[in-house]
Amino acid sequence: MSNEISDKYTISPHLIVFPLYVSMVGVGILTYERRVIEHAGYNAWISVMITGISMHFLIWMLYKILSSIDDSRDIVTINHKLFGKFFGNLINFAIVLYFVFGAFIKFKVYMEMIQVWFFPSMNFLPVSIVILLLVYYAVSGGIRSVTGIAVWATIISCVSIIPQVLLTFPFLYPMNLLPLLNHSASDILLSSKDMAFEYLGVETLLFLYPFVRTPEKSQKWAHLIMILVTLLYLMILILAFMFFTEEQLRHTIWPTLNMIGIFEVPLLQRLEYLAISLWFIKIIAGISIFIWAACRGMKIAFHLRPRISLIVFLTAITALSHFIIDHRTVERVSEIYSNVGLYFLYAYIPFVFLCVMIRRKLTGPI
Repeated sequence: MSNEISDKYTISPHLIVFPLYVSMVGVGILTYERRVIEHAGYNAWISVMITGISMHFLIWMLYKILSSIDDSRDIVTINHKLFGKFFGNLINFAIVLYFVFGAFIKFKVYMEMIQVWFFPSMNFLPVSIVILLLVYYAVSGGIRSVTGIAVWATIISCVSIIPQVLLTFPFLYPMNLLPLLNHSASDILLSSKDMAFEYLGVETLLFLYPFVRTPEKSQKWAHLIMILVTLLYLMILILAFMFFTEEQLRHTIWPTLNMIGIFEVPLLQRLEYLAISLWFIKIIAGISIFIWAACRGMKIAFHLRPRISLIVFLTAITALSHFIIDHRTVERVSEIYSNVGLYFLYAYIPFVFLCVMIRRKLTGPI
């Protein structure tokens, strides 16, 4: 069955950078420094580079997989053709749940940050409903609406977070980076594994691809945004290394916020409050991309109307956020998502890539 998409629902190849950016860069950029130093210490900058390079190989695999089908270009159809309708739909449903899970993690971590930094005793159910209503509005408009929000989210995050972090320059101690290589290769690889969590979102390409006009032209843009995201993570990590001692960094939950929190600006007073507030649209965009992908998967695999899927998923996220409250539980749930995402990226995608290449070799185009 062909799933041709009208041009009026597609986006230009260069616009792929915006949904990919908001998918990969979330509130994790405010906290990841503490996690990646756990094994490799201040040599974790090498881990960031290793993970970033591996992501380029995964992007290459994703484009090879998605361009392998003649009559349709989505992961749902590929799973049907490779594994049959029954097992293919089991995998497709697991992928849908994975994207909903990712949207919940983005939502919950941001809500927790608002609670800690702004309103510790506030009832967050009304706030949750308002945020998810905005997500409902964005996803209901389709991929063009979601991409439009992603464009604004990318611009706002770049013009806010990066200049604020650069204000730390007078307080940096470059000698913190020495010695440069005092950890084993296994420690650096373990930190690379932890760093992979920050890149989760690149797999949204599995659903974005058919909505890109002349999608083969978008590959260079996907690689470009991956380079920029890697450089962003690397820059903020090195600044954090020069700002904090290693012991301080191990006990700081939000290092990026703490770095910019030392500055006071007239009227605003605290820059970290501005950063969290501006990050609001970024979170809306990130959640919207994941929920849109999940609704798209349900529509193709199970012929369920996206509006129904959207309501069910947002209701589930609201219910889950009501039961998962304390920070330790949020961290454990995030760790589960990280582990699942790691297998998704480094096991499922290479496995499907091998299956597609072998089948093309044996029987021709799929």
